[in-house]
Amino acid sequence: MLRNISGNLPEEGKALDFTESSFFATNSERCLPTTAEVRALSKDIGIVPKPVPIKYEDLGLIVKFGPHTTITEAVNLWMIKKVFGDDIPAPEVFGWRVDDKGYVFIYMELIKGPRLGDCWDQLSVVEKGVLKDQLSRIMERLRSLAQDPSDKFIGSIDHGHLLDYVFIDQPKTGPFPSIKTFNDRFALLHQLRFKHRYDDPNRCLLPDSGEIKLTHCDLNRHNMIVTSTSPARLVIIDWEQAGWYPDYWEYCKALYTCFMGTEWHIDYVDKFLQPRTDVYEVFSDYTMAMGAV
Repeated sequence: MLRNISGNLPEEGKALDFTESSFFATNSERCLPTTAEVRALSKDIGIVPKPVPIKYEDLGLIVKFGPHTTITEAVNLWMIKKVFGDDIPAPEVFGWRVDDKGYVFIYMELIKGPRLGDCWDQLSVVEKGVLKDQLSRIMERLRSLAQDPSDKFIGSIDHGHLLDYVFIDQPKTGPFPSIKTFNDRFALLHQLRFKHRYDDPNRCLLPDSGEIKLTHCDLNRHNMIVTSTSPARLVIIDWEQAGWYPDYWEYCKALYTCFMGTEWHIDYVDKFLQPRTDVYEVFSDYTMAMGAV
């Protein structure tokens, strides 16, 4: 599936309502809560980097906000729904705001249910298998979207930078014109704090060939909400890091967030994603050397 999505994305600004979304469908005069109202309900704003999102159960709404929340996440959610519809279950985005302190507020659909990581041990083998099959279909669909051949790059879907979202406390950089330039930067990140840099013998282990794929970039069980067990069904949340990445990236990121040799790793991650064990060892070495993903 080929579609040039970059030129049709919402323009970033201080405020935007997606008036075609379900939140406004029944009443066009309906208003999203103000940023001041959201702030007043928060118990940890200004205390932690990522405040707990505020839920409005009666409105079917949740507001994710904070100094590290980005409009890019809202744009990603809008794009996923626009391009894939219900084929990729993700929260519907209703709008965003940026307040006078620079905090971004994303208004989105409240998805009810436990995180997969919290209810995993209570699921049956059959239910786990159904969820694995659903994840396989979602990933196949996500990775079926191809970039415009005349506009190939690695970066967020709006041609933005990546690594400040992907790596904690690393400088903003990108987008990148090729897999090679992305790998060059990734391999260099752990050396940025050094006064003298060295020739890295492991750089050649990162593949510079391959495809650029649309990638969620944080597929761990706590970013999946189980909305039903009869039948088993889940919704994928936290699309803030999503973008165009080398084809090995999704597997390496997903594997890095789980324990090696566990049931989730062996029977699930390696089944709904293409295993890239050839790259994972050097990926994890670089990641640990720089801090964390």
